[in-house]
Amino acid sequence: MATQRRVTASQTYNRSNQKVTYLYGSAAPKYETIPQKRTGKNEDRRVQPDTATKQKVKAKPSPVNVPVLILTLAAFVAIGAMMIQYISLSSEISVLSNSIASLESQVNNLKAENDEYYGRIMSSVDLEKVREIAIMDLGMVYASEDQIITYDSQIDDYVEQSRVVGD
Repeated sequence: MATQRRVTASQTYNRSNQKVTYLYGSAAPKYETIPQKRTGKNEDRRVQPDTATKQKVKAKPSPVNVPVLILTLAAFVAIGAMMIQYISLSSEISVLSNSIASLESQVNNLKAENDEYYGRIMSSVDLEKVREIAIMDLGMVYASEDQIITYDSQIDDYVEQSRVVGD
């Protein structure tokens, strides 16, 4: 055993009928940190319940609250039905989204094709040829200055002719 040093201060007081001493300095005792294992039959001193009491507890069936059970089952059925409906609606939305995308693609293709045909038609029409046919074959004449009537409109809209103006 190591040499004991002199304790510089100590304090003693009673705490719940136990005498507790504090030692200050390097002479404080070292305690074991790991408790020793107990050996013997009285190691576990827990109270074991009576076997008759266990049987009584097991024999008692817990009361079933039938309305609560029915309400719980109805809630599970309703939630299941809602989940199935949600899945079917989500599937339908997915199918319709794909259909909309396909139709939009077709519309864009048809617009491009329509613009191409319009360009071909406009480039194939010779306006000078149309004017010549209208004047020579159909008898069209340009309006003279006395046939043109101008007026100021107070409404910025289109004009409809309600009767024949002049001869």
